[in-house]
Amino acid sequence: MGMNSMRQHREKMLAEKALKAQQSLDPRQKQSVAADLVASAAQAIQTGAELLANVPNVELRMFNHLNILKDMKSIQERIAKKAEWLPEYQGYIDGCLAVSPSPQNTVLVHLMIWAIDANEFELAVRIAEYAVLNDMVMPEGYSRTTAEFVTEQCAEVFIDDTNFAIAHASLIERIINLGEGEQMVDEVRAKIYRALGDALNQAQPMEAVSAYKNALRYNPKAGCKKDLEQLEKRLRLPATESSPDATVGSQAVSTADQTADGADPASTDSKPKE
Repeated sequence: MGMNSMRQHREKMLAEKALKAQQSLDPRQKQSVAADLVASAAQAIQTGAELLANVPNVELRMFNHLNILKDMKSIQERIAKKAEWLPEYQGYIDGCLAVSPSPQNTVLVHLMIWAIDANEFELAVRIAEYAVLNDMVMPEGYSRTTAEFVTEQCAEVFIDDTNFAIAHASLIERIINLGEGEQMVDEVRAKIYRALGDALNQAQPMEAVSAYKNALRYNPKAGCKKDLEQLEKRLRLPATESSPDATVGSQAVSTADQTADGADPASTDSKPKE
């Protein structure tokens, strides 16, 4: 499924979900919901107008902050500064996300990167979903797509901290959905499926088995083969040496493409133009 088709599908699903929710209400509640929707739309329009009026100031603030970060040698100090500054942009972020469609917004994408560095993953994914739907690209100096970048950076943190992954299982599923129909190397997609398997291992073992199988399908060296075997043994399912077929909902990138495209450094702070 192409990128445009995936975006249309997502928007259709959201619209259908909202329609079903409204249909389940009684007439009085429906009137209340309709009034709320009108008020929300009006607020979004007003927020968008205010946002456009303040864009130059926000761009200047981001320019100054990026220059400060460029002169800092410590990665940890840069991360701390991003976490400190991020709340200053919250109103701007909310205003941006209220207006769609949108052209390329590099300031917003920078803020998505900052949110990842500051471990504000829910905020980062919100921005990423909006950026992907509006065909936004990463800032200069990044070779990965928005979906691939977010997927890998988040997956590595979740894999390193199982308890953190467990607490964010639903967010991991949103990250997987974010990558549907987007270009991404197999190894990155395997990481996020492994993270999902870790998150669901105890509470939802059958779903975890499926996630681990998908991870191994994308990358036999994903690092979860033993986890899968132990889980299958726990469930008294026949373990297999090779990863069986699993449902995967994306187009994989060939090995030749991976070599041609290259890969970004693991840390987002290692890029000089951030």
